[in-house]
Amino acid sequence: MNDYRIVSGEFSEAMHHAIDQVMLQKMENGEMKPTLRFWHRKNPSVPFGRFQSYQDEVEHGYAEENGIEVVRRITGGGAMYCEPGNVITYSLYLPEGDYPEEIQQSYRELDSFARDALKDSGVNAGYEPLNDITHPEGKLGGAAQLRKDSSLLHHTTLSYGLDIEKMLKVLRIGKEKVSDKAIKSTEKRVARITDHTDENRDKIIERMKEHFSQDREVEEDVFREETLEEARELAEEKFSSRDWNRKL
Repeated sequence: MNDYRIVSGEFSEAMHHAIDQVMLQKMENGEMKPTLRFWHRKNPSVPFGRFQSYQDEVEHGYAEENGIEVVRRITGGGAMYCEPGNVITYSLYLPEGDYPEEIQQSYRELDSFARDALKDSGVNAGYEPLNDITHPEGKLGGAAQLRKDSSLLHHTTLSYGLDIEKMLKVLRIGKEKVSDKAIKSTEKRVARITDHTDENRDKIIERMKEHFSQDREVEEDVFREETLEEARELAEEKFSSRDWNRKL
């Protein structure tokens, strides 16, 4: 198994997705070590799936009025609402041989360090196929992947203390449903880490790093400037563009 590194940083939503694309390509090219990256967001956001329709998923007016960044991912899956400090998002960039080829097995195994960390924090986290991290009271989070010829991007977002009412207002699943009854109903499906532990987000992330490092040689590292330069260009040209975000 390869040596690993861990990086993290605070960026705009568009920049985060640009970093994903750039780092996956560097992994494919053999230009970097396998990496675990923790995201820190500057603004509330809605990352939505590569094959979803912007108009079908997002309440545009509410997003505009509340400064919510809406960005199409390079992975599939559904739309999510994210808030700075109220979600935990991480990405894994892995070479062939460091992840199971079988899809379901890869989702289960690649998120195991996060589930174990949550259990250590008192959160009864489990796995539900294909790509969910769950609690008996609902879904804690979900993962998505993009595979290239010899590398993989796997990223996961977990609800730490998400504002359910705002989620209902910005995602179209909540249209015409913003009532106490709807919020309570949604809370049964969306489980939040803060409802099951008093540990703060930073402590849980540290636990995740510890569990990830148990069976690997891991170093804490920083972004290469050339990676950030490429990502800045891509964020501006692609992930901040109407052409990309509203192409469907």
